[in-house]
Amino acid sequence: MKKTTGLLLALMLSAGLFAGCSSKETIKIGSQSTSEQMIIANMIKLMIEDRKLQAEIVTGLGSTPVIVNAMKSNEIQISAVRYVGTDLTGTLGVKEMPADSAAALAMVQKGIQEKFDQTWFPSYGFENTYVFTVRQDLADQWKLNKVSDVASHAKEMRLGTDNAWLERTLDGYPAFKKVYGLEFGKTSPMEIGLVYKAVSNKDVDIVLAYSSDARLKEYNLKTLEDDKKFFPPYQASPVVRNDTLKKHPEIKEMMDKLAGQIDTKTMTELNYQADVKKVEPEQIAKDFLKQKGLLKS
Repeated sequence: MKKTTGLLLALMLSAGLFAGCSSKETIKIGSQSTSEQMIIANMIKLMIEDRKLQAEIVTGLGSTPVIVNAMKSNEIQISAVRYVGTDLTGTLGVKEMPADSAAALAMVQKGIQEKFDQTWFPSYGFENTYVFTVRQDLADQWKLNKVSDVASHAKEMRLGTDNAWLERTLDGYPAFKKVYGLEFGKTSPMEIGLVYKAVSNKDVDIVLAYSSDARLKEYNLKTLEDDKKFFPPYQASPVVRNDTLKKHPEIKEMMDKLAGQIDTKTMTELNYQADVKKVEPEQIAKDFLKQKGLLKS
């Protein structure tokens, strides 16, 4: 009888233990399917797990509005990467953005806090904004370092860009021409993913690209400084629900440690490893965190 009682007690304790494990909360991290977002989502997941919490990446969230709604409905608790300019104009509907990056960051932090009860953390240290890009040999030949340097050659240059930018009002081509006082000789609309190869092959002379795209390194392209601060700031940051931070204050401490750790050059290199070298985002994330001393185990 004692044996039976002991066995039953052991089984009950075991069942209770497993029930406790299975009911442990899983923190869900939302990510779009780009390498950039997946690498950082994996960094967050690894750091959460390093703090003995459970985490899961929810990927394939196709756009910022989808992620915003998933955060609002608590389907995800963390948004791995959000860009200041995107949320100011889209999520918050701001009509005029400050050119100063610190002011833009403060504006989006205040807006997201008030509208959604979520915390927009300081930037990882990089931004994925629009940049004008040329071949390195052309930059050397014409001494092109900033967008203003293009002025004396613009009429003979062919621009490659996505069609939407040619028509956008706030930060599109019409506004660009007014700010910089220059107009390109020819414009060639194309998918944004095609511009890198097009400029490398000399099909066009200058393209509008993304500042942390791996193909900038792959094709050895030169980015030009936006010296008149035409494009809005697009610093990248994580966003976390406040109820999650209240429940798990270690997540705030963790996010604060990630702030300022990844500059644009580093992010481009990490993207290059994923997109060109075909290294898995999880491995890239793990190697980076270990190198920075951000993993305890």
